[in-house]
Amino acid sequence: MKLESERLIIRDALMSDAPFYFELFNDPDWIQFIGNKNLKSIEETEVYLKETLFKNLQLGGLGFFTVISKETNRPIGASTALQRDKLAFIDIGYAFLPIGRGKGYATEATKLIIEYIHTKFKQEKVLALTMPKNEKSQKLLKNIGFEFIGMQQVFENGEDCVFEYVF
Repeated sequence: MKLESERLIIRDALMSDAPFYFELFNDPDWIQFIGNKNLKSIEETEVYLKETLFKNLQLGGLGFFTVISKETNRPIGASTALQRDKLAFIDIGYAFLPIGRGKGYATEATKLIIEYIHTKFKQEKVLALTMPKNEKSQKLLKNIGFEFIGMQQVFENGEDCVFEYVF
């Protein structure tokens, strides 16, 4: 999968992205708002990515995607599009390193992912989940047209805020 906007390229995650993902997974905001993967080295991250990328191949266009700045040609964030067992529709996610925050990249990438899901999977809705304390992410979702629909336990760490975007 490859998507492009004026400033970004979104493509399937690659094994060569392991140093970037090691940094992202150990970013304090990732740990606070998404969870601690407890990856202590690039090598451990490579093992995790290998498992994740194998699963992505089986998902037929869903999975983990790397967001690259066209200006620097370097990864600055990640986007996801996943069908979770507890949800009726595909849900999207995103995370950016500090260098990619505050510049509209998450909004730009999320709009591309939403359109990709609508075009490829013909879904009538897209969902997004945030921890209740992740107010910045909730604001971003609302700004691009998502609406809060309630709380639901999807993961083991408690209930998340569920947002939906209706096409």
